[in-house]
Amino acid sequence: MNSIKDKLCKNKALITKANKSSSLIIVYQNDYEQKVPDFIAKSGAEIVNNNIMTKFQKDLRSTINSCESLIDTDKKGRLINLNPETPPLRGLIKIHKEGTPIRPVLNFKNAPSYKLARMLTDILKTHIPLPNVYNVQNSTKLMNDISQIPFTPELKLASLDISNMYTNIPTKDLISIINSLCKNHNIEDRVTREIISKTNLIMQNHYIFQDKTYVQNNGLAMGAPTSSILSEIYLQSLENTRIFDILKEEKIIGYFRYVDDILIIYNENIIDVNQVLKSFNDITPSLTFTLE
Repeated sequence: MNSIKDKLCKNKALITKANKSSSLIIVYQNDYEQKVPDFIAKSGAEIVNNNIMTKFQKDLRSTINSCESLIDTDKKGRLINLNPETPPLRGLIKIHKEGTPIRPVLNFKNAPSYKLARMLTDILKTHIPLPNVYNVQNSTKLMNDISQIPFTPELKLASLDISNMYTNIPTKDLISIINSLCKNHNIEDRVTREIISKTNLIMQNHYIFQDKTYVQNNGLAMGAPTSSILSEIYLQSLENTRIFDILKEEKIIGYFRYVDDILIIYNENIIDVNQVLKSFNDITPSLTFTLE
């Protein structure tokens, strides 16, 4: 172990995890420290004063105390982290991607809003259940669904990916979607207000990297308990509106999605897959769909 540490130190390298793999990889420290700031710059995050934690903790207490319908009085104190820390950012290297970009991950366990985020996830699942029309449940179900499509030689499969999905979800649009879903499910106005106030607070995304505190004004935090359900709310809203129109117009035969990976089945004689990709990218400027 000491020999490995000495070699890493002499070569100015470090060990980190690869994305979508249990592998450990060695990367030069300069390369790593350049990839993360590049991502931060592209995401539009801004350096802020370290005192943001004090203000956020105050807003957290205020939000929790104002929730009279969704949080029992005797449980409010349990949602406060008495020793909160700004979530540290680290990058997992995407070794399967050209240029080996990073996947940003936040350690959210000690974040001030971690406990509230876990509660909000359950609240959203209970009050606004999602239809999951296009979601892949497991590989067996996917194969069964594909087998139901009559095979012809003209059928082709294409894989699409949503680049850095969580950090590019437009949070302002997300709030209006949640508000509409609450109305559709006949949720009381005061409960809707509490759900939205919690969501607005949880989506305040700030983190620390190399002793500097950043705030990201848009997008969801990688590592927050709510990011999965919130991204699903947004994507399923698109799939039942704009994406549904594309599938119908472009005569897509099959559409399946698992998180940020999309599989489409189409007839190559009547469909240009690049035109389909362009239609997807025209939906919203914040999300980027790529052909894998």
